[in-house]
Amino acid sequence: MRIEKVECFPLKIPGHPYVGGHDDRKKSGTYGSYIKHRHYRAIYIADAQALLVKITTDTGIVGWGETQASLIPQLVAEMLDEIITPGLIGEDPFDRAVLRDQAYDRPRDRGHDSGLIVDAISACDIALWDIVGKATGKPVCDLLGGKYRTEIPCYVSGVHAETAAEQIEKIEDWLEKGFTNFKISLGFGVREDIEHVRQLHEALANRAQILIDSHWAFTLNEAIEVGRAFEKMGVRFMECPMNSEVIETHSSLCQALDLPIALGEEFRTRYRFKERLERKALDIAQPDIGRLGITEGFRVINLCNAFDIPSAPHIGSGLGIYTAASLHVAAATEQLYLLEFQPSQIDVSDLYFSPSLRPTEGNYQLSTAPGLGIEPDEAKLTEHLFQ
Repeated sequence: MRIEKVECFPLKIPGHPYVGGHDDRKKSGTYGSYIKHRHYRAIYIADAQALLVKITTDTGIVGWGETQASLIPQLVAEMLDEIITPGLIGEDPFDRAVLRDQAYDRPRDRGHDSGLIVDAISACDIALWDIVGKATGKPVCDLLGGKYRTEIPCYVSGVHAETAAEQIEKIEDWLEKGFTNFKISLGFGVREDIEHVRQLHEALANRAQILIDSHWAFTLNEAIEVGRAFEKMGVRFMECPMNSEVIETHSSLCQALDLPIALGEEFRTRYRFKERLERKALDIAQPDIGRLGITEGFRVINLCNAFDIPSAPHIGSGLGIYTAASLHVAAATEQLYLLEFQPSQIDVSDLYFSPSLRPTEGNYQLSTAPGLGIEPDEAKLTEHLFQ
């Protein structure tokens, strides 16, 4: 079996904003075709954006991949066509790890260990795993060594609201549906964040487990102050409290707090995790399979296992292939903490992919179908190609 064709689907689906875990009423304006937020430095998408890759073999087996391409997916597609595809045509998809590493090596002189080029590689890597699963009649998790679980515990991400009171009402609705873990996006300031969590804690008591995403908002001293307050209110982890580039500050923070510090969504290689694991700069790893791919993502998780660090794979803006790949990796992860659930992204994914991956009662259900176990409606997606 040989790879015969590689096709890119850079997508923009109107009407499905992703604003980093917050209600879009908190936006401060626009930045070109993106959304600015009142509190965050990053920009977010006004419409669902994604890059899908379709790889076809000479036997007719098709594999689908997806990277987290919330910014300029059409540029990721162009890089993939120019730099990655020539190295795949005519190759054996079973050589998926070798093909991934060769693609990673080719732009080595141009800055190769981060950014959009690694995103493009990761999309193809996921598609190759899908092909191998279909060719062998096995789900991807079995190819990774087997599944520790068929139900994947998750947390509801964001809980979009404008106020703590409104957020509490929405969490109450989720509790009635059997969900108990919730990640709240804060980063407004030390006093503001502490007060917000205080209101959640008083209203929800022991019924809900609260995780916090601080969106890189604090200095070291601020992160220690807010983290100590969160500890007293039973917060389960604090994600991205400070700029992730400076390893030493995260080491100091982890040493100062009992509250677990979660980090890793932006890293695209095992080397970025290794640096932080060796210096005890994180307590919970958040590898993003849409940015790492399955091959590198599972390498990261095995590395974390060696350091006795649990993994909580990150899922951001993206569609069904990205989520399915994350599910299979999570199923094969020995020390799984929780997996992210983005309700707004599942809403749009359900319009174009089947079967639905929507979790129920706090758990995703793992497909036992060969490969990733999910297929897109290609004709419907083609209507949303970037022009």
